[in-house]
Amino acid sequence: MTTRSHTPKGQLARARILRAAEPLFAARGFHGASMRDVADAASLPLATVVYHFARKEALYAAVLGAIADELLAALARAQAEHATARGAAARSGGGAVRGLIRWSLRRPERVRLLVRELLDNPARVSRAGSLPLAPVLTTLADEARAAGHPQPELAVLHVVGAVSYVVTARPTVRRIVGAERERAMMASYEADAETFARRALDVAALPAATPGERRAAREPRRPQRKKELRDGS
Repeated sequence: MTTRSHTPKGQLARARILRAAEPLFAARGFHGASMRDVADAASLPLATVVYHFARKEALYAAVLGAIADELLAALARAQAEHATARGAAARSGGGAVRGLIRWSLRRPERVRLLVRELLDNPARVSRAGSLPLAPVLTTLADEARAAGHPQPELAVLHVVGAVSYVVTARPTVRRIVGAERERAMMASYEADAETFARRALDVAALPAATPGERRAAREPRRPQRKKELRDGS
């Protein structure tokens, strides 16, 4: 938080700006929402917005930071609940991912903003001084690593991608299958998603790769020769 936002009045104005900016960024992306758009949505002078956030990048980073803080708190609560329910010997891999799923279902508008961020802003991300959502990936990857997954970050991306896609696609799916069917599908989604996530993050739930499979995954595929193609061998 900047020193300009330390007074009670400044904190209220800052919060009002962030509330107005978030749905604009979610709907239009970083490039589609201007600082004037934010000022209009917040019913504040443009000068007030610029006073608290001198550049749009700073405002956008603050929005992402608020989302990251909320999501990290949700992961921490779920981890604490998991540990309490299972005891000190509880296996890792279930707490944080449950928090991710529940948060995503409760905050679909924030999920859509994060998906848009991934799609729209690779060039801006490459120049960013900090990545507010990095601790989220680290927290989830730590659970997968503790469960023994050889590629924890990749496993987490599979889970985050699957959950984000389902949440983001809900309005379209509702139009395709109808509201009643969509409600029936989503009634069991949290449990279904957690089962999928456990399989993705916990190597104990997956069959071990054979030495030949591991070797084939490491080696480039050898192109077939013309004789092999003719002979079918």
